[in-house]
Amino acid sequence: MKRKRGASLVEVTVGLFIIIPLFLAIIDLSAIVVGQIVNDAMAKRAARAAAHQENAGAAATAAQNVVSAYLPNGIVTSISVEKVDYDKDKSGRVVVETKTIINIPAPIQIVSIFQNGRPMHARATEPIVMLTANP
Repeated sequence: MKRKRGASLVEVTVGLFIIIPLFLAIIDLSAIVVGQIVNDAMAKRAARAAAHQENAGAAATAAQNVVSAYLPNGIVTSISVEKVDYDKDKSGRVVVETKTIINIPAPIQIVSIFQNGRPMHARATEPIVMLTANP
């Protein structure tokens, strides 16, 4: 009877050595997905705000205001506007690039994707809607 209990204990221990890291990896992947979703949404919002401006300076300020209104949380530690390309003359669109730094809940040092301070980049393009009509 003691052999069966000992064997069961060994089986449970070995199983936990496999299940716990797998569970932590799933949590880390979820954090990465949430970070990218937030970054994409923030780039889209910033581009939409920039597209409603009349010049490049106002567009950059509007994009920065949208991004600075975001409150960091446990996963997304910082977000910033990397670039605002306001092309009123040629294409009539604005391109906003954002960068987000995310915090991984259970970092695994030997896997580069699961390390803290992971940067995420996003780009969003919107047509400029404040163009004046040519007479």
